[in-house]
Amino acid sequence: MEETATWTAKQLNSPHVTEKIPWGKRPYPPIRDVDEKVAREARYSTLFQAMQHFNARIIAFAHHADDQVETALMRKTQGSSIRGLAAMRPVRRWGMGHRENDYYAFGSQGMRSWIVRPFLHVSKDRLLATCEAYKLDYVNDPTNFQPGLTFRNGVRRILSGKDLAQQPQQEDHSESSLKSADFEPYIQQLRAMVPDVRPADQLREAVRLYGMRLEEVDTQVTNAIARARVKSPPSTLLLRSPKLEETTDDEIRIALIRRCMRFASHGPWGAVWSEAGGNHSSLRRIANELWPPNPIPLSALLVDPETSVREDPRRVFTAGAGVNVYPVTVNTRKGTISHRGCRVDVKDEEPGWIFARAPPHKKSPSLNMEAHAILDITDELLAARREGQSVYTALYDYRFAVHFDTTRPWPTYIEDELSSRRARITIEPDTRWVLPQVVVSGEKMKTTCIGKFLWSIPGWQGGCRKPVRHQSRISMQFVRSLEAI
Repeated sequence: MEETATWTAKQLNSPHVTEKIPWGKRPYPPIRDVDEKVAREARYSTLFQAMQHFNARIIAFAHHADDQVETALMRKTQGSSIRGLAAMRPVRRWGMGHRENDYYAFGSQGMRSWIVRPFLHVSKDRLLATCEAYKLDYVNDPTNFQPGLTFRNGVRRILSGKDLAQQPQQEDHSESSLKSADFEPYIQQLRAMVPDVRPADQLREAVRLYGMRLEEVDTQVTNAIARARVKSPPSTLLLRSPKLEETTDDEIRIALIRRCMRFASHGPWGAVWSEAGGNHSSLRRIANELWPPNPIPLSALLVDPETSVREDPRRVFTAGAGVNVYPVTVNTRKGTISHRGCRVDVKDEEPGWIFARAPPHKKSPSLNMEAHAILDITDELLAARREGQSVYTALYDYRFAVHFDTTRPWPTYIEDELSSRRARITIEPDTRWVLPQVVVSGEKMKTTCIGKFLWSIPGWQGGCRKPVRHQSRISMQFVRSLEAI
């Protein structure tokens, strides 16, 4: 495979790089501990490193329509929703990876990198026929045909027997524990979606329809958020309840919740943890808060006779994934909020909800710095400067990229403390919205804030317009996306 890829690149006069996974060297596990999931994540990590080598932002994968069917069937047996049954997306953001291991962590660079799959609607047979017709070299991976090696290989074996022969399968004596009978109900469910399509194409067409439905859901969620959203502090999402009520389809509601949580969470963007683990009961609980089965009309709320404010019966709740959802009153004319109910004599006020990162734990010796949302970047920052990097970037809380200009020295009193290793530079939470601030502290200097996230919204408290001292060396940006992909 490597030889064919290298030869093809040379024929096309295209730059290429060959990477090998260094099993057993940190952070990769020894080869004896590698399973299907670990191998996949290691491949993606190596490919991502190759992208960085070429300063590439897009990588194309050759997954085809038959791969889509395998993925959909695997997910269907695991109880996936339409989101899983749509299988792989033709275009998606790479994402941040997850917390479980160091090699599958892509940080803010993963938010600027993309995967495209141009062949998802093309069958494997069609691709092979095209290669044969135009005399294009291709490689068959022999491990793909060992059903006992991976779950996907076992599914592929079952599907090949169903689609190619359309005959009863012979008994399988391989090491695979998968049996065709176990998958038959799921296969028949997919076929039943497209009874008018010829049998050989039914599974591919059914999965394609799931993909189309997912795109429709994504579009409706995007439109629903745009209708309901009001400008709010960085990393938060403020939605007007009356506009949310216009969304009545349960499938759209659940997808909207997942989108909002992924945006506000401090879990890696793209990891299922940042969407409440995709747990249906958790998502349903949140939906019942945002769209109560028996909503109380505004006119029926009790009024405080002293303040003329309708008392809001809603309460803040924890959504999971490190996200709190706060009930607020939105002044639609001013774009401001209050945490009390709506005033009787004001027509421009209506209820709303804010999705925001939950406050970190209060400082305690028994908890680590991550639990307090404190990131010590001293050693990495100094190492970047020694290595001649002009900019050092730290990912704070999986939400903000904090950039340091390493070409400019700090004032003498800070440099002296840093050189003697008596000072530490940390990124710590600021304001109730857990925004980043850069702090330097040392034995012979008082703790000083040298950088804040600058933002300002008219009518909102807690904004920071004026840079603090030494702020010119530091810039910050919120890196999470509210887009579907």
